Amino acid sequence: MRVKELIKKRRTEKNKEDKNNKKETWQELSPELALNVKYLKDTLGQSDDVIFREYTVQLGRPLQIMLIFIDGMSSKEIINKYILEALTLDSDMKAEWERKFGEEDLVLAVRDRLLTIDEVKVVTTYPEIMAAVLSGETAILFEGEAQAIIANTRGWEHRGIDEPQTESVVRGPRVGFNEVLKSNTAQIRRWIRDPNLRIKNLQLGTRTKTDISICYIHGIANPKIVDEVKQRLERIEIDGILESSYLEEMIEDSVLSVFPTVQSTERADRVAAGLLEGRVAIVTDNTPFVLLVPVTFWQLYYAAEDYYQRWPLATLLRAIRFLAFFFSLYLPALYIALASHSPELIPFKLAVAIAGTREGVPFPVFFEALIMEVAIEIIREASARLPGSLGQTIGIVGGFILGDAAVRAGLISPMITIIVALTAISSFTAPSYAVAVSNRLLRFPLMVIALIGGLYGLSIASIFIIIHLASIRSFGTPYLAPVTPFRARDMKDTFFRVPWWAMADRPGMYRPLDRMRLKGPASWWSRLLNPSQRGELKGGEGE
Repeated sequence: MRVKELIKKRRTEKNKEDKNNKKETWQELSPELALNVKYLKDTLGQSDDVIFREYTVQLGRPLQIMLIFIDGMSSKEIINKYILEALTLDSDMKAEWERKFGEEDLVLAVRDRLLTIDEVKVVTTYPEIMAAVLSGETAILFEGEAQAIIANTRGWEHRGIDEPQTESVVRGPRVGFNEVLKSNTAQIRRWIRDPNLRIKNLQLGTRTKTDISICYIHGIANPKIVDEVKQRLERIEIDGILESSYLEEMIEDSVLSVFPTVQSTERADRVAAGLLEGRVAIVTDNTPFVLLVPVTFWQLYYAAEDYYQRWPLATLLRAIRFLAFFFSLYLPALYIALASHSPELIPFKLAVAIAGTREGVPFPVFFEALIMEVAIEIIREASARLPGSLGQTIGIVGGFILGDAAVRAGLISPMITIIVALTAISSFTAPSYAVAVSNRLLRFPLMVIALIGGLYGLSIASIFIIIHLASIRSFGTPYLAPVTPFRARDMKDTFFRVPWWAMADRPGMYRPLDRMRLKGPASWWSRLLNPSQRGELKGGEGE
């Protein structure tokens, strides 16, 4: 009985192997050009934008070839000049070709001796041809040859390099990414001219075939983090990737958390800085937003400008941002808790002033705050959907008129208008749009908790938020590092920023292989603190 099962199993495996071999054979190109063209036309659905250009060349004998490319994605100038003109031989070149190259492999001889395009390759299957053509490349098929040449002729229209709109700075580079993958990886190469910079490419999406690049610096980035990024991306099976947010939601650690565990940016300098810290960048085609992993909560409140200003100003700006984070999250809830449950904690004169402004207002404090918060969110969404200058005008004028009219009508007190306006302005200080959205989402539950439980309820809710943040990981990195777990060496770039000469090592929370980034003293007074450098300092002063 066991022998019969073994024989049956072997026959099944053999049948599967035969089917796979037949399938692979069917995927191979045929020496008949007409058969190859018919298959490709049928597969591509007879689309009008797919151009099939038949051409006759004299390579020792008249030879039919077929050029296949997509109108709008391939450069016609490259095709005409570097393919068709290169294959059109004059009489001297024809004689030379018959004398020297007549007995060589035709396809390889054309690739190596005629085509003057920088990137060409030889393929033998239909899927390879279709993938290349749909990416903007040109396929060259030959009569009598079961091989084809793929030439890089990509030349579609794209947006130029502009200043990032969501991460503008007063001082610093005005360089952002665009929607072309190769342009974005080239920008990263331009910033980091290190041979150890690695860029690994893959395709995701069974239908969109979106190009993805994983960037890291070999010798700095921890290989475990790099491998984890690769494994999470390779496990994605979806029909299409249209933007990097698709990847962000599929590879993040805490999928149910409102806090982002993957950082997105459209600044090239920010990506370069992240790679130098030992992080990994994920570049997606068709979007200017690049993903950086791992990330901590504190880094979402760092601006690129923090490292271009002098350290005292950078420390002040960072402190203002963290204070604004507290205001944007807690200010309406604190006002509701104090006004509804603990008015005795408000100074007497301020309490009298608040009571005077609320005279005649028909709504309780909670509904006042809720109505104004919802109105602000509607205005914010409307201004975001309108064209740039018009959206800003509608946002400012709409908010001013709405608030003033509500106060004059006696529906809203002036104090709640001030509270909501300060909260909205504070939310705009967050450099990361994702963490600003997190604050907006948490603000409404905290207002409800303040109405029900007062300050005690807010305290308990804050404890749960901190516990949740402490439990999150981003590719193995604690979300609240280096505060918890505490790392004294990494605290120099958390709530404040120390001078560059004091940041000699990379953040240890990312477990970089090369921890040191500053190899020697940077200024005369830093050498003054080192006795071994005093002789060098004295000689320098004498000069």
